[in-house]
Amino acid sequence: MIYIYKANSNRILQEKEFENLLKELPKEMHERARRYRFAQDARNFLFGRLLLKKGLEELGMGNQLGRITYQKNGKPLLEDVYFNISHSKNLVVCALSTKGTIGIDVEKEEPKPLENFKPWFTAKEWIDINKAPSSIRQFYWYWTRKESIIKAIGINLSALNQIELDPSQDFFIDQGKKWYLNNLDFGDDFFGALCSEVSESVNVRDLGFNLYNGII
Repeated sequence: MIYIYKANSNRILQEKEFENLLKELPKEMHERARRYRFAQDARNFLFGRLLLKKGLEELGMGNQLGRITYQKNGKPLLEDVYFNISHSKNLVVCALSTKGTIGIDVEKEEPKPLENFKPWFTAKEWIDINKAPSSIRQFYWYWTRKESIIKAIGINLSALNQIELDPSQDFFIDQGKKWYLNNLDFGDDFFGALCSEVSESVNVRDLGFNLYNGII
């Protein structure tokens, strides 16, 4: 089973609430959370780690936030569990699995000058985007899947145009290895995608937050 936790970071509206929830995280994360220039970014960082903490506790793994290490490419790691965090606007999501590497991406649909993104797609994909009934929605379908793949595999964003997706397939092959793809429905014009090393069912949980006593 792959567990996905989501939350609305706009639940935090006051500095006092932010500081109280920050106490739920290891002290080494406090400075990083306060370093963000914009309040939304700080809240998203905080909620991402709180969702991870909740997921670890529900998997019976306790609070391991202080044990996170990082690969050379910056991807965070924990022993015995795979996880990935993504956020867009006020939506924060965290995916966890004990069986294989995962990558998750979420994007809020917004008007975009699509031509600026052409270099990130193959010729075949770009044709498909432009002939779709809604080019912007087809763009986000591809974009979230590609992002989830590079996050799972652990490669750089510059590799997006080296990934060619077939809309009829729910998997992707990289160097002979099969990766499984899932669309995620978060509603309210949010697009989501999950890439996983192992084919598993997905359980999505929307968490409520008690701003003064941690996560419910």
